[in-house]
Amino acid sequence: MQPVRRGVAGCLILLAGCAGARLASKPGVYAVTVQPVQASGRQIHATYVRPTRVRHRNLLVFATGDAGWLGTSRAVFAHLAEAGYAIAGWSAPEIIRPLARSGTRVSTTQAAQSLEELLTQAKRDLGLPGPTPIILVGFSRGASLVAFTAVHPELRSGVAGAVAIALTREADYLQAPENERGPEIQVDDRGRIQLYPALKLLGSTRLAVIQSSRDKYVPAAESRRLLGPDTETLRLYEVVARDHGFSDAQGALLSDLDDALRWIEQAEPAAASHER
Repeated sequence: MQPVRRGVAGCLILLAGCAGARLASKPGVYAVTVQPVQASGRQIHATYVRPTRVRHRNLLVFATGDAGWLGTSRAVFAHLAEAGYAIAGWSAPEIIRPLARSGTRVSTTQAAQSLEELLTQAKRDLGLPGPTPIILVGFSRGASLVAFTAVHPELRSGVAGAVAIALTREADYLQAPENERGPEIQVDDRGRIQLYPALKLLGSTRLAVIQSSRDKYVPAAESRRLLGPDTETLRLYEVVARDHGFSDAQGALLSDLDDALRWIEQAEPAAASHER
């Protein structure tokens, strides 16, 4: 029994280490901390990045895909940390796990309340003023955060811009009951919010979508059809890649992400990067 106990303990330690070290701090560049936070009575873990030298006035909010802090999500998160953003990051699997187990979907109103609590706490934990503008970045399932925010005016008011990477067609774990949604919010026959139409509710907020040419859910060509042509507030970046995760084109993905963030921050003189 003793070897078994040691094996189990070792696994638990390994899992705890993986959970806590989503991204290692880089002395002189940024510090990473992981801490439990409360939202609508639930506890989840926030991963915060504090840059040593502040180069942006925004809080960047990041949501992972289904693989959590692995793969493309990890590459994107590390890249954003290197770029000098103050970041609050959350793992999509941790957030949706109770919903997946129960087979239920959460209403958009409840989800909006939870997100508002998380954003408020993130600014407080990172020592940022309440009016600090937010840039949303999400990958795959995490990209639905962008479309979901578009649905709620109270969330849109503090958002300076958004980047949706590998955006899927619908939100599997969100529902918009008829008494909670306007006619502009489209749902399928299962009541799931359709993400592409929801993006149009962002109005004058700058939005970039980065999509793989061979995304198995929504290829870039289909994204173009759903979004229409680029405008002053909308850009679609089409990356030639072999799969949903940009596995053979991460360099191109990160380059387009940088361009999209520069474009968002140039929307207003006050949103330009600065050092202090």
